[in-house]
Amino acid sequence: MANSTAGDMVKAEVLANLGSSADLIFENVFDLYGILDLEGHILDLKGKIFNETNAEPQLQIAQRFPDTIFWQSSENTPKLLERAISTAVDAGTSQLAIDFRVSADEKRPLEVNFQRIGDSIFVCGRRIYLSGGLPNMWRESEYYLLAAENADIGLWFWDDTEDRSYSTPRCNELFDLSAYEELTYEKFISAVHPDDRGFVNDLFDETRRKGTKYQEEFRVVSSDGSVDWLCAEGRSFLYEDGKPKKMVGVVRRITAEKEASAELERVYEREKKARDEAEIANRAKDFFLAFVSHELRSPLNAIIGWTNILKRDLNEDTRKKAIDTIEKSAQVQKKLINDLVDSVRVASGRLKLEYRPVNLVDIVRSTFEAQRPTAESHQLTYSLSSKEDKVIVFGDSGRLQQVFGNLISNAIKFTPPGGDVAVSIHTSEDTVEVTVTDTGQGIDPKGLPTIFKQFAQGDAEQVRRSGGLGLGLSIVNILVGKHGGAVAAESTGLGKGSRFTVTLPLSDSSVQIGDKANHIPAEPEKKRLEGIKILIVEDDPDSREVLQIFLEQNGASIRTADSARNGMAIIQDELSPLPDILISDLAMPEEDGYTFIGRLRELPEENGGSIPAIALSAFASAESRQRAFEAGFHRYLTKPFEPGSIVDQILALHELTSDDD
Repeated sequence: MANSTAGDMVKAEVLANLGSSADLIFENVFDLYGILDLEGHILDLKGKIFNETNAEPQLQIAQRFPDTIFWQSSENTPKLLERAISTAVDAGTSQLAIDFRVSADEKRPLEVNFQRIGDSIFVCGRRIYLSGGLPNMWRESEYYLLAAENADIGLWFWDDTEDRSYSTPRCNELFDLSAYEELTYEKFISAVHPDDRGFVNDLFDETRRKGTKYQEEFRVVSSDGSVDWLCAEGRSFLYEDGKPKKMVGVVRRITAEKEASAELERVYEREKKARDEAEIANRAKDFFLAFVSHELRSPLNAIIGWTNILKRDLNEDTRKKAIDTIEKSAQVQKKLINDLVDSVRVASGRLKLEYRPVNLVDIVRSTFEAQRPTAESHQLTYSLSSKEDKVIVFGDSGRLQQVFGNLISNAIKFTPPGGDVAVSIHTSEDTVEVTVTDTGQGIDPKGLPTIFKQFAQGDAEQVRRSGGLGLGLSIVNILVGKHGGAVAAESTGLGKGSRFTVTLPLSDSSVQIGDKANHIPAEPEKKRLEGIKILIVEDDPDSREVLQIFLEQNGASIRTADSARNGMAIIQDELSPLPDILISDLAMPEEDGYTFIGRLRELPEENGGSIPAIALSAFASAESRQRAFEAGFHRYLTKPFEPGSIVDQILALHELTSDDD
């Protein structure tokens, strides 16, 4: 104990006598020395190595030691310093060999030591002189070593006889080691990604035993968890007796190339998928367009044919058959055109819906009853079941009628005589399910995943036999989705029937449901337009004549004009009374309906400037409708006109203007 106390006293006396000489001693012993705090910030930094730099070390005070410019010789060096400082804080001391950057082109290898002293860390570094420690083959190839380092390639050599390895700083960096640390096989294999470690170990074992070349790619994991891809190439050499002699190799990082290759592969796969989908879509559209042409021509042929027959002298039965066939063909063509129009609206995102609380039971029941004549003509068992009389949902009644009308008509269409078509309504706490079940042709399981896709026609022959454009289910799917619901199709196979289920959210609205929401236009009532004076402006003589005859049958007093100019002349004729209602086409030669109504609205009220006006056009787009309203029309109807709807619109508009008077 006495000797220990005496030693401490001598040590303290020596340190006290050193005083200002401490810096001189450190300057002679170390190339770099200083003090850091426990977080690695520089408190003091000196050393003769800074004479080779253009930076004053004292200017680095308060910076973090690993972040200073002297350690930017490689991307790995700052990480190694961070790890060494952390080790010194925890274990008291640490050491590593790294490159000190004296300029942009020059580096000096240093052995750097960290020693924790209380709440500070003493750091010191000494230069390493490596020339005598390199293998002869490397000392004689310094030019190649320099070239390899500049090319970002790591080199290594393993002397199997002495069980000693040598590696360049770049090689060590790739395996998360300090620049001049010995790269042992254990350190090398521990840096390899666990998933690749097995095959890499087998690879090197085999090439070492057989003296063969190797080239392989594998992953390595850094201490911070980052993963890189490396490409390693080399070979081993054997003595004459077949025992391992030595192994050499080069290694380089290929992470960027791998990521670029993977991204190119992903891009290629996406492009291939897009091309495949485009080809499928194009084939489907080719079929679709050919099918549209066929389906539109078929009813048109019937209309033209029976129209020519009507020109002859016919008995009453043949005449009635001709009229019925023409009407049926026109209705078929109307549905085809409506499906096409809806399809275009869906594709362009212009499908408009008017939402209000509606009674779904009434909508389904009225749609069901509208299809009953067709079901009975097909000799089907046709049924509707619901435990509820009132199920309120928030939706567009017309579009919901379209949904269920499409599903029920499909079920009837695809079910042979003697089969069953059943519609049922079931409610839960938050939703209502409407199920349409049939015992008809069923659906091929291969077609189920795409049955709601546009242009997914399924079996072409089946579509031709059934008629239609194959757009109905895609429109149903979109309309149900816009109501916050979902539609699902089920079938156990061809010939085994199908089941379509529409699920919609219930509405908690207490708003009263009016009859109008569930109204299906009835056949025109006689004399409903008695006493109403109507002016029709239409350039097409057939359209003008059929509209005139229909409105006159309902009691209206009709005058007609074949152009906007003649229509304006009738209105401005002082000897004739002003019409109560104006119905005008939009697409007319010389002057269209938009300009015509604009000129009319410029007239004084007593001269017809405020006549209620209805636009009747073949254009069904929202833009045409909006433009008509902005021009001065009060209502907008599309061709072909619905008999009940046009009468309702005329009456509503006439009553509205009469009330205003």
